[in-house]
Amino acid sequence: MKYSIIVNTCDSYSDCWDPFFKLFSVFWKDCKGKIFLNTEYKDYSFPGLDIIPTKVCEKRNFPKDKRMPWSLCLKDAIMQTNSDIVLYMQEDYFLKAPVQNQLVEDFVQFMEEHPEVKCLHVLNWQGYGTEESPYKGFKQIPVGHPYRMSCQAALWRKEELLEILADNESGWDTEKFASRRSSRLGHMYLAVDPTWIIEDCYEVIPYIYTGIEGGKWDRRNIYKMDCLFKKYGINVDFQQRGISKPVPFLKRVKNRLRIWKREFNMRNA
Repeated sequence: MKYSIIVNTCDSYSDCWDPFFKLFSVFWKDCKGKIFLNTEYKDYSFPGLDIIPTKVCEKRNFPKDKRMPWSLCLKDAIMQTNSDIVLYMQEDYFLKAPVQNQLVEDFVQFMEEHPEVKCLHVLNWQGYGTEESPYKGFKQIPVGHPYRMSCQAALWRKEELLEILADNESGWDTEKFASRRSSRLGHMYLAVDPTWIIEDCYEVIPYIYTGIEGGKWDRRNIYKMDCLFKKYGINVDFQQRGISKPVPFLKRVKNRLRIWKREFNMRNA
């Protein structure tokens, strides 16, 4: 049994790396996965953890005055792993309680024994699983679900993730359009059954779902993060990055129109 952990990030979020890995070292001491931190140019290490910075832009000689697309950075990071199964996480998914390591390993073994399962979400965020599955303890994510591909924590078969990722999409667009591409493939995606994996009660990988929103600390989770960081001696100046504000109505409308336009172009291409 072998799997890799991709902590997806970019260099401008490097202030999150120490808090993330400090909590990782506290709550996942028995982790057996190989850790890849998806950096652009920066190196990084944390005491007691074996972390491989991917340096995807440096390895491509990508111009420093341009931003490499989010989806292409992720694809390059995945290609650096040497396992068939990868666990996707992000640098602002701060662990808040001990990880159920044995369950993670059981899930990896389950995927090794069932190659028809291409993705296994370790939480049932947004009600992923709505259909009965052939496997006890899991729900099946239906074709057409808008979050079949989600940036929340999930175990992925490496080749499946590479197949549904494009080269030129943002994280937001990737969730939407990779979900559609995965629906066209029609492969089996599972999520843990919410009758036994329950948020804030019993979780496989307990973490704060979103620490950063729009480049700023997420206002909805600021109190949780502040308490968590202080408890474990993590010093963070939230004012330095700033705290998010509600998205104005007109901006939400513009974002929705942009997505609709792209959907129309994809359907008529």
